[in-house]
Amino acid sequence: MTYEETILIKLDKDTKRKMKEIDANWSELIREFIQNELNRKRNTARAEKLRARLFRHVSGMNSTQIIRKFRDERYGPNSP
Repeated sequence: MTYEETILIKLDKDTKRKMKEIDANWSELIREFIQNELNRKRNTARAEKLRARLFRHVSGMNSTQIIRKFRDERYGPNSP
């Protein structure tokens, strides 16, 4: 895998010392953490868009009316 960008992270001496005590691939751990955060943010943004769309769709209804509306749309009118 080729990486095109480099980032610099400044750490205090105590943190750096503790990192040296642990046998870990810190670069890989940091890359994974960043990727996971990006995915989480993307999923959060998608969920917010969906929530906003659903809220506009059912605004002014109580929970019973919302459930009935989605059941009718999915299974047809007067579904159980």
